[in-house]
Amino acid sequence: MNTHPCKIISPDNLLASFEAAIKENSANELAATSGERHKRSVGQWSKFWGNGRTLNITFVNAEPEALRKQIEGIIRQWEPSTNLTFTFDQKLNGDIRIKTGAQTNESYVGTDATLAPADEPTLSLLVDPQNVDFEWTILHEFGHALGLQHEHLHPKANIPWDRPKVYDYYKTNYQWTEEQVYYNLFTLFPTADFMQGPYDKESIMHYVVPNELTFGDWEVPRNTRISKLDRRNMRKAYPKPNTTP
Repeated sequence: MNTHPCKIISPDNLLASFEAAIKENSANELAATSGERHKRSVGQWSKFWGNGRTLNITFVNAEPEALRKQIEGIIRQWEPSTNLTFTFDQKLNGDIRIKTGAQTNESYVGTDATLAPADEPTLSLLVDPQNVDFEWTILHEFGHALGLQHEHLHPKANIPWDRPKVYDYYKTNYQWTEEQVYYNLFTLFPTADFMQGPYDKESIMHYVVPNELTFGDWEVPRNTRISKLDRRNMRKAYPKPNTTP
């Protein structure tokens, strides 16, 4: 089961989200299927940061230095698979702003973080630092912060959900509405808008899928590490110099 399921922070203004993504990185407007540039309909675009840029990560709370260093070390596991530089300078404005002790685990996806008020977090953590889920939760949420979506929403996932049981489970355990469940578990991304990589059951971006919430013998356990395909997707999104995306 998901101990603390992640919720995507959805932008209030889809047009503003689109414009922020294109302003940050013109490649966000590229069509993955044809490679030709065209303006997509609102709701279908990537949200990756500008390649080669520096992302400054700050903390909203006054956490102990040891906790900040622990979180920094976890986040830096993503860095080698990108052409980004991560800095942690509290004296500067944070491109990604982390709040611990929050009410839920949630994050904006990539450039949507630029739409958040400057004094509000863009990535929130409910999970306690002593919890066994602490590291993988941060890896998952920061994957969103870098622009990755939930892997179980891959158009080729074909998860045989028992939807009535899923709605009931998330309502009973997390007080999610049917709309929240539908958006976070059942709203697949259009094939043309995906990075065209294969579906990855081992992705750190995948929800836990319990057997009792599906038909047949079908489940996905908790993934606790960045997978090989996660890293490949990062290299495609943020290619290093002299490499082919």
